[in-house]
Amino acid sequence: NHVAGSPTAAIIAGVLVQACVLAAANVGFRRHFFRRCQRVRREASQVGRREKLPRVRFGSSDMMVSEVCGGTMMWGSFIDKEERAHDQLDALMRLDVNFIDTAEMYPVGWDYGATTEQWIGNWLTKRIAEGKMTRSDIYISTKCNSEAIGMPELDGRPELAPHGYDEEVLMHSCRSSLKRLQCEYIDLYHLHWPCRDMQLFGCGHFYPEGKERGFRFFDTGGPETFERQVLAVKQLLDAGLIKHWALSNESAYGITMFCTTCDRLGVPRPVSCQNDFSLLNRMYEGDTYEAAYRFGVVGLPYGVLAGGVLTGKYLEGGKYASLDKERPLAECRHGLRPAFQPRYGSPLAMLATERYAALAERWGLTPTELALAWARDRACNASIIIGTTTVRQVEECVNAFKIERLPEELLDAVEVLFEEFRNPANHHGSRSAVIEGAWLSCKRKASDLGATA
Repeated sequence: NHVAGSPTAAIIAGVLVQACVLAAANVGFRRHFFRRCQRVRREASQVGRREKLPRVRFGSSDMMVSEVCGGTMMWGSFIDKEERAHDQLDALMRLDVNFIDTAEMYPVGWDYGATTEQWIGNWLTKRIAEGKMTRSDIYISTKCNSEAIGMPELDGRPELAPHGYDEEVLMHSCRSSLKRLQCEYIDLYHLHWPCRDMQLFGCGHFYPEGKERGFRFFDTGGPETFERQVLAVKQLLDAGLIKHWALSNESAYGITMFCTTCDRLGVPRPVSCQNDFSLLNRMYEGDTYEAAYRFGVVGLPYGVLAGGVLTGKYLEGGKYASLDKERPLAECRHGLRPAFQPRYGSPLAMLATERYAALAERWGLTPTELALAWARDRACNASIIIGTTTVRQVEECVNAFKIERLPEELLDAVEVLFEEFRNPANHHGSRSAVIEGAWLSCKRKASDLGATA
């Protein structure tokens, strides 16, 4: 009391007020933190998991496939030991995956063509001989490409590429794949990309005359183009070499022309379309999906993990990079070959990946699980191709498909992020501008981390 009204009293009062504010703030912080922890636990508990992988009918076909399809694109380049590919195939079968995808062109990155099919054929022959499986236990999808990459020479055709998927070439390609795969038929046979003059691989706008393509073109996509290709496919169906056929890297125009040509000629329509599709690239869900939907063509997308970027392993901190001890980032796709598919690891794609990874973790998921389960839940898709280089990756990817349908609240949160980051793995006018991201404050690419790991 003796200091009341003095400067000392004012100081003491101020200290007491600050102490009260700090105490209240501390209580508020604890409450906020507690509520956030409760929310994270609640969100994580909403994500259910199943014991087994479901089977789904694959479009208009009679194929009952797993919702996950084993991809093999890097077996023979990024994976240089055949036994490692066999280990992953064994893991896929052990985990009840009955669908694998390959191509005459595989592997990619370097040493292109033929090797991957041969390794799969060696594995298939060995496991059947051991009595561990039969040919009917697995559905095999492969592809012919218009550059004839991986295709043996054809007598009388010294200039084999580019070609337009004519009867002679398609028969030669299909028989060559069957020889390497060491089986009598192919379940699903793709035309790997259009032979007409249209853009490919990461370009969101149409450009004719070969611009933004990356490969040569054979024709300009008139009605005769589609008739030639459909009749070539009919030859394979009639010969019993393939059960069903499909498209890949196609557009709404291509799907429409192929399906109407099939109807006119009495040939079964393509069953599916295999396009690039992920949280970072949803271009397929525009006009292409409408055409596919109207003609009953289901999606079998590739690139759902954006070349590994959506696993989170290229993000700063190394949290997910250390999961595969035997594969440091410098040996992974964007570290070892930064010029191969740089669209997936562009600066804007990396920023989007950071946000999707944080969202996944908030719901008790890994970034891989969110990317795969989300793609599976999209109405346009019937099965999802994964790409793996280790058995651990196979297990994580396959187990993502045991997650039940994602909660609507989580799916809504994905849509909000999509409005902020629309298709960052695509370019429209300038590919180099997207890859460099000069307008962004953070210009870090996936290859920046991979190269220094």
